[in-house]
Amino acid sequence: MKSLSLCSENSARAKRGFTLVELLVVIAIIGVLVALLLPAVQQAREAARRAQCVNNLKNIGLAMHNYHDTYRNFPYLGFSDWNGDTISVFGRLLPFIEQSAMYDTLDFSVRANDGNNRLYRTTPIDVYSCPSETVTLGESNSGNNHWSHQRYSYAVCVGNTNYDQHDANNWDGTYTYDNGGSAFKMGENIRSMASITDGTSNSVMVSEVPMNQNDQGWQGMYAAGIYASGAGFTGYLTPNTKASIDGGRRCWNPDDYLQKIPCHGGSDRWWGATFAAFSMHPGGVNACNFDGSVSFVPETIDIWAWRARTSTQGGEVIGQ
Repeated sequence: MKSLSLCSENSARAKRGFTLVELLVVIAIIGVLVALLLPAVQQAREAARRAQCVNNLKNIGLAMHNYHDTYRNFPYLGFSDWNGDTISVFGRLLPFIEQSAMYDTLDFSVRANDGNNRLYRTTPIDVYSCPSETVTLGESNSGNNHWSHQRYSYAVCVGNTNYDQHDANNWDGTYTYDNGGSAFKMGENIRSMASITDGTSNSVMVSEVPMNQNDQGWQGMYAAGIYASGAGFTGYLTPNTKASIDGGRRCWNPDDYLQKIPCHGGSDRWWGATFAAFSMHPGGVNACNFDGSVSFVPETIDIWAWRARTSTQGGEVIGQ
């Protein structure tokens, strides 16, 4: 009987489950572990996205070099006809990023938003999109996709004043250089590697720009990379600036971006814009130099050091 009683007692103990207190303790421990691990997971994901972004820029830099080797000059930013609505430099690079089939559909004699260029306007291209961004088709509600357009995460450097280098010598009261200072210009103003007299490793060729998340309207040309008027950025403001940006012909709503970007209309022409380098990466932007190297530029960079890096013929001495 005693043996049977002990067996029953042991069996009862074996069947007993967790108490409420024990369960709460386990849940609390799991919560603490998740809280500790989540930032590490997020950092690892961002590191992977940044690595892919760097790879994209390297591919764009290589495409630029291959274009230059083929034509002995850099591609046109675009033409000034139709107020900058022409096919941009990124359309001209298509054969050099394994997009020859799309390139063959382009009609350079008409606007980028012409019906003949619909595939170019509406097709997302992975190498032109940073994975830290969210790709949204602009004006997706427009009839027959007439004005629908992809936004790109990258833009070519058009100098360190405004978009078209207007009145560069008087832009900020300090001599910079004349309108020939950028390797990427409108119209017939194309340049070769020999024009980068500041040094190809010291001059920024391509960097990051933000993607507008508004799919209902035009909302300015910032990062509308299919168009000549949206495929460039300037070095007038530092990367990831908190200052208000001159949007040129039309401003945007700051809330249209994942990080609010204030805008003011300082000019009724798109080439008055001061589009800045901008990214979703914490602390700065990735930038590809004319020699094809890619580096991370901190948003705390001195404004004059950044303006020196975004000129090609300024003669500045850039410190290490």
